[in-house]
Amino acid sequence: MQEFDIVNSTRRAAILIAAATLLAGCDTLNSLANGVTNPMTPEQSRSQVVDAATDVSHLIAKPIESAYFWHESCSDGDQGPFRGVVRISYQPPADPHAAAAAFDDMTQRLRRGGWAADSDFKSHSTALKKGGVNAVLSPANASVAVVVVEILGECRDTTTTKATKGDGETLQLPIN
Repeated sequence: MQEFDIVNSTRRAAILIAAATLLAGCDTLNSLANGVTNPMTPEQSRSQVVDAATDVSHLIAKPIESAYFWHESCSDGDQGPFRGVVRISYQPPADPHAAAAAFDDMTQRLRRGGWAADSDFKSHSTALKKGGVNAVLSPANASVAVVVVEILGECRDTTTTKATKGDGETLQLPIN
């Protein structure tokens, strides 16, 4: 009789696990397999960085030279997960001292707007973080004539693939 109870309990456990798996769905299992516990859709990863880029453009409040969005892989092999990225370019003043002051002003405006240093993000440029999104600010120099702010979203887009990431798009971001 005790042997029957063990077999019956094992069957019940197997049925419960199978039911939980079916209810959870393939997306949940796939995201756990990719190491992403809270996955995003491509639309959510786009919205995350475009919203952050809009915040950045409001805070910096300077004319934008260009703004561009794309999805990029978070791995070297162009495999998932992916994240959204926005690159904003600003034209700095021609005078090097004025350009350095303008860059410092941009950085301070972002800090006052809630962007803070991120000790986990490594970069040779100024890196600030707000709400899971990193902003990397690169000043103009002799080889790059514009100030670049690159907004990097979280690596949680498990739906985008190398084949579906697309080419990107030009954005029109408001200044104020």
